[in-house]
Amino acid sequence: MQSFMTEERNNLSAHILSTHKYANHYVHISLINPQNSIPAAAFVVIVRLLMNHSRRFPSRSLIQRQLWSLNGAEFRCQFEYKGHNQIATLMLRVPDVSGSMPETNLKHALEFLATLLYEPAFGDEGKFDESKVQEAIAWAQQHRDYDSSEWDKVVQGRCLEWLGYEDISRLQQLEPTELFADGVEWLQWYRMLIRNPIHIHVVGNVQRDRIANHIWDQFIGRDPDAYTVRFAEQNQTGIDDRLPKVQSLAGIQQMTEKQEQPEVQQEAGSMMMEIMDIHQCKINVAYSTGIRFGSPLYPALFVFHTLFGATPASRLQIELRERQQRVYQISSQLDDYRETLHITTGTSSAHVAEVLEGIDSEWSRLCDGEISVKELYTTVQNVMHFVQVGFDMPQQIIANHIDFILTGSEMTTAQFLQGIAEVTPESVVSVASGLKKQVTWILYPENEYSA
Repeated sequence: MQSFMTEERNNLSAHILSTHKYANHYVHISLINPQNSIPAAAFVVIVRLLMNHSRRFPSRSLIQRQLWSLNGAEFRCQFEYKGHNQIATLMLRVPDVSGSMPETNLKHALEFLATLLYEPAFGDEGKFDESKVQEAIAWAQQHRDYDSSEWDKVVQGRCLEWLGYEDISRLQQLEPTELFADGVEWLQWYRMLIRNPIHIHVVGNVQRDRIANHIWDQFIGRDPDAYTVRFAEQNQTGIDDRLPKVQSLAGIQQMTEKQEQPEVQQEAGSMMMEIMDIHQCKINVAYSTGIRFGSPLYPALFVFHTLFGATPASRLQIELRERQQRVYQISSQLDDYRETLHITTGTSSAHVAEVLEGIDSEWSRLCDGEISVKELYTTVQNVMHFVQVGFDMPQQIIANHIDFILTGSEMTTAQFLQGIAEVTPESVVSVASGLKKQVTWILYPENEYSA
């Protein structure tokens, strides 16, 4: 069984998975902003600055030229929230060129990423160039406006905010204090960023010790602080281990400590409506599950989620989309960090009441145990196939590994699959009955609303 090798040096953690399975090398650098220690919008702007402007690569064209020299490597970044942690992930896919030194391109790729992270381009005063800051702010504003048109994300974000959480849908919303921050503040936030937890993942056909040494040569050598070293060979996510056992690692506790659920001030079960300039009603129903990833009940929750709305064969899809034809699409999403389940759908304003009643009806049926042996068996088999095959892509392996680090889960792949195989109608009923509807949020077309 292949697994990640993990080595830690203060706030940096390197995770290396050596495998011959893929034709490329994959490098992800996850920058963690815990509890918004850096203002969320400032975090986005700083990462954008690092991606596009460094002393060695001061323009996007020079960065692109460097990627071409790495046999057409692909470079991109994504922002997301995982519970109370804001995360920016720099992702680089590097072709694995055969030859006498197959790791050469990968080493150059790591040097490229370390340069972006630790050698930002400063102006004459030793601060971020103001024109570059404004360019990054403009990008963040444009990206925010683009995201705001993804109404399914917007309405789900409203529910998360009601529950007391930050959400990705407003990630790039810049506050005036951040728009006009001076150069000293940007520099202070940058210094916080490189002192916050940073995870470096490498997946590919590599010699792990050599790549680990190269990572420290590139990343640690650029920082004058003293570092302590700990080394661990872990039974972590690999090709045959979907859900790893994450052992305790020095320097990680502050980041991985489980966050308490926010205190909800509003009355549970509330219904909120927001009038907007849109053409279709968007609905999100948010439930609290009370079940965290790794819990003994988590496999049953995953099966319930699959039965309820996660797939085209789910109850909600069959009843509301295919039979009643009330919705254009409907799906459920599990949020393991916030212990929530969301039903998101779009419908015409004339069908809102019927759609909400339909969602409640299918939930009640599952609470009442109306589950056939055939339906449960098919669902269990689909879930097992999904876990065994669907998460075999290198990008997903890395994403899963970050999830397990942040949640501190001790559930292994074998334990999860065994738990799925043992799910019974009674355990599904128990999970369904334990759900609590927290809030229903409706985005309503303003041209169809009359008070």
